[in-house]
Amino acid sequence: MVKKNKVAIIGAGQVGATTAFTLAVKGLVSELVIIDINKDKAEGEALDINHGMPFMNPAKIYAGTYEDTKDAEVVIITAGLPRKPGQSRRDLIHSNRRIITQIVEELNKYAEDPVIVVATNPVDLMALTAQQVSKQPHEKVFGSGTLLDTARFRFALAQNCNIEARSINADIISEHGEGELPVWSLANISGVPLAIYCSVCNRICEQEKREELFVQVRDAGMEVIKKKGATYYAIALTLARITEAILKDEHSVLTVSLYLDGYLGVKGVSMGMPAVIGTGGIQRMIELPLNLEEQKSFLKTADTLKELAKDMAEFRPD
Repeated sequence: MVKKNKVAIIGAGQVGATTAFTLAVKGLVSELVIIDINKDKAEGEALDINHGMPFMNPAKIYAGTYEDTKDAEVVIITAGLPRKPGQSRRDLIHSNRRIITQIVEELNKYAEDPVIVVATNPVDLMALTAQQVSKQPHEKVFGSGTLLDTARFRFALAQNCNIEARSINADIISEHGEGELPVWSLANISGVPLAIYCSVCNRICEQEKREELFVQVRDAGMEVIKKKGATYYAIALTLARITEAILKDEHSVLTVSLYLDGYLGVKGVSMGMPAVIGTGGIQRMIELPLNLEEQKSFLKTADTLKELAKDMAEFRPD
């Protein structure tokens, strides 16, 4: 079977539209369908991108319906209510759960065997919803997770240490939101543990400075929302990176929100963890050897997400 590199994006809002543009500019797709409840919006976004086609790799880009997801290799879900200034990701649980449920039920009717990537917030709970509703196995349904947080973390460290960001290996795991966890114990620069590099760098090491950097990373999304109303460039690049790893079967290690089935005893929730991503989605999860303090933080957030998931499942709108 010849790979078509066909991707479907559900949601033509700022995140969905910017993701479509990013995929087109990067030349990652041969066919891209944009689906939105507002068909005019989807058609407008597709038309705008098509007008730049003479400057990009050839691709078929159009607005469509769920029937057009039939042979899509990747379906990216960005639809949902966005966060407002001062609003947490968790505030969106019930409204966006209904949206994700409806979308995945439609995909079950038409999409044959896609990898489903969820970006809608709160992404860990929305990924769990998609995993529960989808006919696809869990390894083919996951969220963008803490990959954007990880990028922000590496950028912050790069700025502080005066090192190019791609030379830094440091992950944010757990929840994309209030419970996210920086894995300081395993962070390194070109293989050199951060604690050792700090003795040479003299720009970071103190606990106070680490906490300052982490708060900066954790609150980065809200800072952008306060200043410009929404975040979409970085998450679009995040989704394009995940899509590229799938379409090219890269076996890249990316921190996505995946279904846990026993890591540190945690089961039945979706949380951000590094995983090998390639054709078919998640090929395996990488179990990080967290220190005791990090394990406690991870387990605390897992318990919180379990309670939120339980509340989400029991919630019945009036």
